[in-house]
Amino acid sequence: MNSEVQHVADPKTVMFAMGDETVAHAFSRILEAEGHVTLVVDSVGDAEGFGGYDVLVAEIGDGAEVCGLDLVEHLRELGLDFDAVLVANDPTREDYQRAIRLGVLEVLERPVRPDDLIRAIESSTQSPLRPVAADVPTALNLVLDAQDGAAETVAREIIGWCARCEVTPAPRARIASAAAEIVQNSVDHGARTVDVLAHVRERSVDVEVADDGPGFDVVSSWTDGRVDASGGLGRAQALSDDLVVHSSREEGTCVRMRFGITALDFDAEDQVDLSDLDYFTPATSKELLATLADEPDAPIVLSPALAVVVGRLLVGPDPRRVLQSALWS
Repeated sequence: MNSEVQHVADPKTVMFAMGDETVAHAFSRILEAEGHVTLVVDSVGDAEGFGGYDVLVAEIGDGAEVCGLDLVEHLRELGLDFDAVLVANDPTREDYQRAIRLGVLEVLERPVRPDDLIRAIESSTQSPLRPVAADVPTALNLVLDAQDGAAETVAREIIGWCARCEVTPAPRARIASAAAEIVQNSVDHGARTVDVLAHVRERSVDVEVADDGPGFDVVSSWTDGRVDASGGLGRAQALSDDLVVHSSREEGTCVRMRFGITALDFDAEDQVDLSDLDYFTPATSKELLATLADEPDAPIVLSPALAVVVGRLLVGPDPRRVLQSALWS
């Protein structure tokens, strides 16, 4: 291991179970240089004998000794708890759907950039599956005819599911709106069916919208371009935290989005959720300050705009304004 490492706030233990050991060791050195601990197994079959790692890195594709998706499913059936990052040459829509259902943290397409690998590994503690009530599924799958009204149906279903998963109002509005934009694009461009798959994590919701429409020319994976917000794709991109498009002529289009969320137990009486508000009324501000005075540790979720206001309220009035009021009184 590299002795001159950077110190990261939350170092991870990462196991590489890849058919190409040269690539695995190269990735291992990159992560160790960032302060993480790594383990490279000689065979993916040896992965069964190890535990205690935070993240598993494996492969999808023809070159893999064992498909990473099969490996993740098998290891979790053994009771092992970990996040998974999978590397793939040319993942299919079915690969992505299965990865979402298995709670895979991320699928990275080759060639994998070191920064993308590090980002995926270091985000692992922020994206475990969110525990929800026993009768609420962590995944939502909708298959609809691409016709008028499909976008509205998807929006209603996503909002209801997000509410049952205890996602706060502002994030679920963004998620539903973005998904509706992509579904409407599928309808407008001649798709016959639309498949919507959503998966909730602790701090994010992943949504995939795939159709069987005519598709369009995209260079492998489209992620970087910013498009005009007057179109559905641009509006969805503006609403999401991350958006990736896969499409080709005559093979349909697949759009994957990730949304950061806040979530609360809405049944808890001591929690205050103001995440969907952009302003305070005098009554709201007095009530919030009274709550904080009585219970300084009360769980409160604020929108970014309100967080700034509360910070100013808690530190007290601006001394310059106090002085100005005194001079004019």
